[in-house]
Amino acid sequence: MKTFSGKQIARRYVLYGVFLFAIQGIVALLGATSLIFPDLPSPVSYAYGRAVHLALATFWPVIGMMGMVYYYTVEQLKADIYSPKLARWQFLILLMASAGLLGTLALGIGNGREYLDGLPVFYLGISLGLLLGAYNLIRTLWQNKQKITPAAGIMAVGAVFLCVLIIPNVLRFTNPVADEAVKFWVVHLWEEMAFELTTSGFIASFFVTAGIAEKRDIEKWLYLEATLSVIGGLFGTGHHYFWIGFPPVWLFLGTFFSLIQVLPVFLLAYLVYKGFKKHKPFSLREKLAVGLILSSIFHHLTGATLLGILITIPWINVYAHGTYITSGHAHLALFGTIGFLVLAGAYTILSEKEPLDKKAYGYGLSGVILLNLGLIGMSSSLILAGFLQTYLWRVMGIDFMAVNSVINPYLILRVLWGSLFTLGAAILCSLIIRTWWKTRKA
Repeated sequence: MKTFSGKQIARRYVLYGVFLFAIQGIVALLGATSLIFPDLPSPVSYAYGRAVHLALATFWPVIGMMGMVYYYTVEQLKADIYSPKLARWQFLILLMASAGLLGTLALGIGNGREYLDGLPVFYLGISLGLLLGAYNLIRTLWQNKQKITPAAGIMAVGAVFLCVLIIPNVLRFTNPVADEAVKFWVVHLWEEMAFELTTSGFIASFFVTAGIAEKRDIEKWLYLEATLSVIGGLFGTGHHYFWIGFPPVWLFLGTFFSLIQVLPVFLLAYLVYKGFKKHKPFSLREKLAVGLILSSIFHHLTGATLLGILITIPWINVYAHGTYITSGHAHLALFGTIGFLVLAGAYTILSEKEPLDKKAYGYGLSGVILLNLGLIGMSSSLILAGFLQTYLWRVMGIDFMAVNSVINPYLILRVLWGSLFTLGAAILCSLIIRTWWKTRKA
């Protein structure tokens, strides 16, 4: 059987993405702890620790997703990528840029811009890496014009958007409205459009292979997903434009198009329900991947979609934005739309042709359960803290620091639930890394 270089290179990307995810769990737990015990000694300040956490949350899915796109593009086309050498250089550039970004932030070196706090040179490196990936994918599709499938084409479009949306963030804008708006092209549009497109290819390929959905049905869903992700993503980002100086029309556009983004998620959930009623028995390896995908769908429906719609309504958003409600929603949305899917894709890629025994399956399943329990618990704690914060601070006008003392018990709960999440991450990541170790010479 022919071995494709693109699949081998994809393993590097997803392994590095899993490694960064494991680090993020530890960093997030330390940051949450320092928030309630601010006098604890730490070599990294809280502000820059938060910047490291946000940088990890932004870029570990990107690295893992790039590997998934390469792998499933090869899988769909049954042909290798245009330039394996270029993909290797791209990986090296992304590795160096992300390591430099995280290292300098840990040392307290940054630009003070929330969510994208790093030095512009590292965003330039990440932009270059994504540009090389987009070029490689476009040339791959061009070489295999007769073999292009909907999944391969949509994944390539998503990779192009990843590149296009980050490049403007290499620049600094003197106009604060423009600077704030462009920032959300990465913070929101990556997640709600570019990642939606790239993950849809993985879902389509896996669902057909595992017998969860018919190829015809999943391709119909793909076209709807792609259309609504682009339209809904572009205009739905408007709910971040409500209070930063944009015209009032964005109050309507941001709300309406955020509602549109709900449709493909519910349709995907229906396809899964229909597929499970007549699916063939899953292998243990497929069961673990399905568990991660179902986790994604659940949190996408509840945390990203339903909670997102609630806090998008302008007369609610005016009070709730910038509170712990937003933080709780962000955690659920990240893992609902992309996080669990990247972990599922990473495991599936690294475990190709490697059967999973019952003991290892139980070990992995316990990691998935702990991840879900931890995520639900810490997000619920943040949301409850956010509702109190909104009412006491924004509605009642009580002093911010006085309010903070009232919500502190919920932040302690967040740390406890976050510990469960970090334990689940450690268990699952160790299983994935052990799987990689066993299959590295295959």
